[in-house]
Amino acid sequence: MIKWYNFNMNGESLLKEKDKKIKKIPIKKIKKLLWIECRRVADSLYVGQNGTYTCFICKRPISGSNKQLSHLIPKSVCGTFLKYDVHRNLKWCCYNCNINLGGNLAEYYREMLKTHTQEFMEELYADKKRTVKENEFLPALLEKYKLL
Repeated sequence: MIKWYNFNMNGESLLKEKDKKIKKIPIKKIKKLLWIECRRVADSLYVGQNGTYTCFICKRPISGSNKQLSHLIPKSVCGTFLKYDVHRNLKWCCYNCNINLGGNLAEYYREMLKTHTQEFMEELYADKKRTVKENEFLPALLEKYKLL
């Protein structure tokens, strides 16, 4: 940080700071915070009428460690743009459907088609090829989810 003196009209010196460094949050920490926000937003979006949660795929009631936030398009292939998309790519699923059945993608897709159009699904699959800059996109998405 460079400091220099400047004088105002009365001859008084004013201390100014130049090149103030902005502390950047590591991307790993942003991802962790974003996942916490995704879970919070999903809790409010997908809660049942009686305050309980059901598996999006098998429709069984879920809670505790059995409640998993599952990706329709697996995070290994969906890219940064869809990985944290709570509204389109993430739904609550039970441990069995998400882990034991490997995401149960065929049933997941059928359930999505019941609530969304084929055009919606085609747009979702087209977005998996969309690229964004992680260091710009993720902090903005984190701020957006904090406001929800």
